[in-house]
Amino acid sequence: MTNEYSISFEAIAPASLEALSHAFYEHFDGVLVERAGQVIVTVHVDGVDAVDAARTAIADPEDESTLGLSICHVDLDLVDGPEVGRRLGVTRQAVQNWAVGTRGQGFPRPLGCPGGKRIWAWGEVVAWARDRLGSQEAPTLTRDEAARVDALLAQRRNLTSATA
Repeated sequence: MTNEYSISFEAIAPASLEALSHAFYEHFDGVLVERAGQVIVTVHVDGVDAVDAARTAIADPEDESTLGLSICHVDLDLVDGPEVGRRLGVTRQAVQNWAVGTRGQGFPRPLGCPGGKRIWAWGEVVAWARDRLGSQEAPTLTRDEAARVDALLAQRRNLTSATA
């Protein structure tokens, strides 16, 4: 049985986003954006699990006949408390209560707290929200799954550079 996943990557584009947009939206269900000078590709794909879906999400946009993108690594989609609340449709206070454990259990630990602001990987929050709240958010890669996919990408880059 397969599920639909939403997978995001940082990529290098062979042309401008404007030039790629038409082909991207013709072939993919997803979003192609530039954020802080980086090309972020998000595709909605089916897979047996998240890593299987990521493999599909990597292969299709890299195909020269489609887009010819070069996928660099997984985009963890980092979010703060207010963004978690906005995406899940709850108050910032609800997120605060989950984060400190006064309401609900097992909320993901933040990746860090730059400037005292807690930051999470969206995939971890989605996994928790689907399990604990029955959220219908499309699953994405957890940190562990993202690490596995990044390792696959690194291995592939090493093989490519060894044969060049």
